[in-house]
This record gives sequence, structure tokens and C-alpha cells, in this order.
Amino acid sequence: MGKDSSGNPNELSSGGSRYHQVYPTLDERQLAILERYGERRRLKANDILYSEGDRHTGMFAILTGTIESIRGSVQGPKSLGTHGPGAFTGEVSTLAGRAAAATTRAVSDCEVIVIDEESLRELVVAEAELSETIMRAYILRRVAFIQGQHVGVMVIGSTSSAPTLRLRHFLSRNGQPSAYFDIVEHAETKELLTRYGATEADIPIVVTLQGIVLKQPSHRAVADAIGLSPDRLNGERFDLVVVGAGPAGLAAAVYAASEGLKVAVLDAKAPGGQAGTSSKIENYFGFPTGISGQALAGRGLSQCRKFGAEVGVPIEALKIDCPDARSFYIGLDHDEGVYANAVVIATGARYRKPDLPRLEHFEGRGIYYSATFMEGAFCNNEELIVVGGGNSAGQAAVFLARFARHVHVVIRGNGLSASMSDYLIRRINATANITLHTRTQIVELCGESRLEAIRWDRQGQIEYKPIRHVFLFLGAQPNTRWLGDCVAVDKDGFVLTGADTGDKWTADRPPHDLETSRPGIFSAGDARSGSVKRVAAAVGEGAAAIQAVHQYLAHRE
Repeated sequence: MGKDSSGNPNELSSGGSRYHQVYPTLDERQLAILERYGERRRLKANDILYSEGDRHTGMFAILTGTIESIRGSVQGPKSLGTHGPGAFTGEVSTLAGRAAAATTRAVSDCEVIVIDEESLRELVVAEAELSETIMRAYILRRVAFIQGQHVGVMVIGSTSSAPTLRLRHFLSRNGQPSAYFDIVEHAETKELLTRYGATEADIPIVVTLQGIVLKQPSHRAVADAIGLSPDRLNGERFDLVVVGAGPAGLAAAVYAASEGLKVAVLDAKAPGGQAGTSSKIENYFGFPTGISGQALAGRGLSQCRKFGAEVGVPIEALKIDCPDARSFYIGLDHDEGVYANAVVIATGARYRKPDLPRLEHFEGRGIYYSATFMEGAFCNNEELIVVGGGNSAGQAAVFLARFARHVHVVIRGNGLSASMSDYLIRRINATANITLHTRTQIVELCGESRLEAIRWDRQGQIEYKPIRHVFLFLGAQPNTRWLGDCVAVDKDGFVLTGADTGDKWTADRPPHDLETSRPGIFSAGDARSGSVKRVAAAVGEGAAAIQAVHQYLAHRE
């Protein structure tokens, strides 16, 4: 079954302390509630309830008989166990109609309650006590799925391949486990290439559990093949479309969907945005021991799905048009598009790239823009450099110090106090294998196929350092180019809102605080001009934007 969130690899499968939460047994009263939302159905032994990869499966609750769940892996099918009366099927993705994580069959003749996708969402919103039991089980099952060994798709690639690294990041950040085989490090990779009719020139290669082979695929192609992307989006009309699934976008989607709006939130990469790459956020209210950006994003995603918001990943917004005075059209990649009565721009910001020759050549080959366990494994017992003086750089330095022999933090200024939280500065000062270098910047990247060394200007002295890993966390550039001339932006490309829109605002009423120069389009989080670049601020703006959306929609009607 893999490790659960406690870290004990056998706890879930051996009746440990959380087993009853992952696989609870519902009593007769709870089953009676379920029946109000579904219908009874009889199954014969060996009937398939649904197969791994099937979408829109709904939930099955067992009244009599026994079912078994089987999950595919690179080592062949694996039984996840059998379950009897009172058990129910599914995990978080079931709420969104995404691909089933396992095949489920009847071991004996059974009677079950079948609840379709829409009715299941009604249930988890309306039935508070039962919802808590179901949602906790669904979330923990997804955690166990992610942490399981040798499950999910197979990825064949190379640590020297930037596309391979990007693909593995994409799968990891979207909670999709994978078994990775490296063409250099793993001897069995040659046999796998032969088996699937591929060569080293085809990497990265993805093999799904259904045997589909994808060579150098786009992230969208992978998402479509594994059932991660939405299949009922193109041409749909929503009350609200949120573009960007970072903290601001997810918060906006949760509040809007929980208040009855039909909502879609779209993101080109993964839930969590820039914050989703953070190893640990320790100054976010309510989490005194900290929380990783990916865990925070996962919780937000689960809430979105609980309230029925459509979360579309990887879906990239390319443009926004106004076909009439009462709606907007968001043009998407793959010649798709959706209509919206209102829009929230929450596309955030990305790290700025320094002007260094051959920078893009070394991306994924020694140059990185996030610090996760994947990169930490690359840097085990090596020296590395973290460039940047903000909180993201501080969090990365502290995290990477757990793996690296030594971490050099490089900044152009005279200190960290102007741009980094005090707790991180103290953490850096207290960590023996972290050194801060002020008035220093990298001036050259050295190497052939991958980064082998750098030259830096350290307080006026050019020095050569044989360092193979550099992490860049520099200033923020807004992800707003897709907007074109639709809304007004400041000189740096951040979206102007409220009174800052000035003479760009043309309606006969004053704009809402988070409304852009075009009525009905709002902005929240890091993409907005003047925003505070903190997770809590982004969440607050996402929530506040929805109050203004309601007022706009009411006035429009």
C-alpha cells in the first residue's frame, strides 16, 4: 500500500492507527443516508464495478457481499485488499470525475448503493457528519496512492534531460505517482526501451498502466492519457472562471463554489502556483509547525472538488475576449475555450531569469527554479548555490541544507533583512552548512552537456567554483502577457485594480477594489499591482474578490 502520512510503510495495510480512517465502516444509519442520494444495485461475483482509468465512476457503498480493489504497477497488478459491508469506494479524484485509481470487482454476489458523481457532491456538501468521514478517507487514500511504491505511470528519461525533469515535476505536483527509470543509472532501462519500441532519443517516455506509450509528450498529452485533465470543458459556460490555481485562485474558487456559483479554475501547470514549490511555509496562519506548498495546494484542491468547482490542469489560457457586453470568452490551448460571466485573474508571477549566457541550456541540468525532494536527491553531499534574498530563497536554502554538503546563498545586496522574514534569517544563521555571500553575483556558467562550475563576482573578485547545482529565486515577473490589451497593467506588467485603474475605467460606477479596468474582470494575488507577495495575502484577496464578483453579477442582472 505504500507509506501513509505518518511515514510508517506498513501502517495502512496492517491495521495501524489510521486504517479505520482510510477504510471506515459505515453503520446502518449512515448507509440509509447514502441511499437517499443513490440507488441499490445487485452484482454477481467477478462483475467489474469500474476499471482503473475509467472516469465518472461515482461511489459504490457495500450493503452485502465483498469487493476487491486491484491497482496496476510496473511489477504487475497488486491487490489493495477486500472490503465488506459498510465499505465504500473512491478517493478525491472521484468527486471530479477523474480517472479511477484502481480496478474494483465483486468477489462474491453483492448488493451496493451506487451514487453518481453529481449526487456525491451534493452529499458531501449537505451531510456534514458523513461528509467528514468520506472526505477524510478520500484524502488519505490519495496520500497513500501518491506514496505507494512502483505505482502509476512509468517514466523513462535522464537526469541530464530538462524535459524529463519538467515532466517528473508535473506528475509529482499533480499528485500522480510514477516509477522512474534512468537511461544511465538503471540497467533494466535498455530492456524497457526495446520492449516499448523506443530509443534514448525519444526521452522522456511515458508508459501508462494501459500500455499506451508516449514519446516526448506534452504535459497535456500525458494528462489526457492518465485521466488527469478535464473531459467536459470546451465550450462550457460558467458563472466564474478563475485563471490560475495558486493560493489566490484556489481560495477564490472555494469561496465562489461554496456559495453556489458554477466555477472553473484553470492552470497551465499544477495547483499551488509558485507557493506549491515551497518545501515548507512556516509563517502561514494556523500551521505552527509549517506546511509544504504542495500539501497546502492539495487541501485547497480537495475543497474545490468538494464544492463542485471544475479544476482544469494542465489548461493554459491564451487570450480573453468580450463577445458581448455580458460575458467573456477565454481562449485556451488545443483550440478550446470557455465562457464566463465574470473572471478572476490569479495567474501569479514567475521567477525572473538572470541575463547569463547559456542559461536555458543548463535548465534542468544544474539550473533549477524549485527545491523539492527530487532536486535534493540530485545534490546529495554536494556544494550548491541558492541565488535570491526573498522568502522562497530562504526556505530553499534551509531545505537543501538537509541534503547538501554546503549551501551558498548569493545576493547582490548588503543583507537579507529588507526582503526575508526574520525567522528564516535566524534559521540560516543557525545552520552550520549555509554561508551567506553579500554583494555577489554569478557571471558565468561553465560546462558542456550539464553545469560543471560557475564563476562569480564576489565583492569585486572574480572566482571559479566547481559547483554543479544552482537554484534561482529572483524577483517576480507577472504571468499576464496572455491578457493582451484586455485590462490595464502597470509599467512592469502587473494588473491595475480599483482606484489605480484611473482614467482606464469607463463604467458609470466606481470599480471594486479588486476589479480591473474592465468591469467584471477581477485580479487577486501576485499578478495584481501592489499586492503583498505572501500566501496569506493571496488567499485573502482570492476570498475578497468573490464578494465583489457577487456584487457585480447582481448589478448586471
